[in-house]
Amino acid sequence: MKDLTDLKTYIIDSDDPHEVDDAISLEIKEGNKKNLWIHISNPCKLFLHDSNVDLNARKRNSSLYLIDQYVPMLPKDILEKANLAQNKVSETISAAIEFNDDGSINKYEITEAIIKPKYQLTYEDANEILEIEPKEEIELIEIKNLLEKSITFRKKQGAIIFESPNNKIKLYEDKIILTKLEKTISQIIVAESMILMGYVTSLFIDKYDLAAAFRIQKINCNPSEILNRYNDSDIKYIILKQYMGRSYITTKPGIHESLGLKMYVQCTSPLRRYLDLIIQRQVYNKINNYEVLSKDSVSKIIDFSKNRQSENNNIFKNDKFKYLTLFFKNEKKPFYKIIFVKWINHKKNIALVYFPDYSLEILITLFVSIEIYSNKIYKVKYIINDSNLLEFIY
Repeated sequence: MKDLTDLKTYIIDSDDPHEVDDAISLEIKEGNKKNLWIHISNPCKLFLHDSNVDLNARKRNSSLYLIDQYVPMLPKDILEKANLAQNKVSETISAAIEFNDDGSINKYEITEAIIKPKYQLTYEDANEILEIEPKEEIELIEIKNLLEKSITFRKKQGAIIFESPNNKIKLYEDKIILTKLEKTISQIIVAESMILMGYVTSLFIDKYDLAAAFRIQKINCNPSEILNRYNDSDIKYIILKQYMGRSYITTKPGIHESLGLKMYVQCTSPLRRYLDLIIQRQVYNKINNYEVLSKDSVSKIIDFSKNRQSENNNIFKNDKFKYLTLFFKNEKKPFYKIIFVKWINHKKNIALVYFPDYSLEILITLFVSIEIYSNKIYKVKYIINDSNLLEFIY
């Protein structure tokens, strides 16, 4: 186990995280060579595969972050031990990545480690540091520079960086708030470090022929042509997604084209995603020369996980619909701006649309008396109803 407690390690997360499972740090080596360290909490040490804790986590498949409720995948006592925190010594699975000048990876190392994060920052805190660039935080600034080069390199490999904003629905003192969230530099670099961790972990898994849930994705179109055609549109990335092939999970490694990677696994959220936990367990077992899970076992877990995640997605979708319905009922605006994407079922008036004011992409029931066209802005009125889709009229 590698002692990395002397590194200045940063946790960067939202202001109200339930599961804190990742951190980053910079190591400057001889000859001014720099290693980016990515640290992931190691809960698999705390319980055995097929134990009651593990079976319950498998059954849940993932934590549920609902608007007014949080349902964890793992029990509270495990989370308390496994969550990373400022000044807390924690055991992790960590990866050191050394980059080439063009942002590609020169070499990597994956090891069991102990860390002691010095800072636990919100995204806003980290943005402020990166904007001011104080000399005292040169490590974080250098991490940002390395990760920006990595993004540039992946773009050259065909990666698509979705730059559209997100949204968040919050319940605050019985009022529902729907906020548009622009992506910030701190969120971008954290996301990039997690992608890199998934990439080097997939290389490690492939090198030792371990069974794992690889994520494969084919683009099936010319992204540059589509993005150029809709260059000034708020929905250019939504339109692009309509042409791209969906990602899927398999035990066989393959290209993830929209990330610009020759292989990829998700492994950075073992506290809240069961397949990430399984991948971490495979890596942990291999490092320690313990018995690893067979391909047949992992295949069965993947199949179960797909079904279970489909159920979780429905729970999340119904929860979101419930609160969006209340939001639009309470807003009572005379009209809303939408950008029409496409008809999903014209006969039933079901359309995919985008609300630019909220960065909300959603299926609605849309009643119109004219021909409408993709990428055009329309003003619509909300109709109070009891159906399973929000209803609007042009």
